[in-house]
Amino acid sequence: MLMTAISSVMGCLFLMVSMLNVIEIKTGMLFCGAKSTIISVTFLIILVSSGLLVYISAAWYAFIHANVHPHENRTA
Repeated sequence: MLMTAISSVMGCLFLMVSMLNVIEIKTGMLFCGAKSTIISVTFLIILVSSGLLVYISAAWYAFIHANVHPHENRTA
């Protein structure tokens, strides 16, 4: 379960990098200082980071609580 969550986070990060490349193709290179590129990349990083923070915290909570009492919910 933990490897699945780690793989999902890595997939999101790689997807973000590919989206950064698309932004650079559409609006210009990031290092050239185009204002629209910098704004787009900033918002993309903020949104992806906040989404990953929510996902990582939820996955961590589920992972911790699934292993604390694994047999607690069993019925006889």
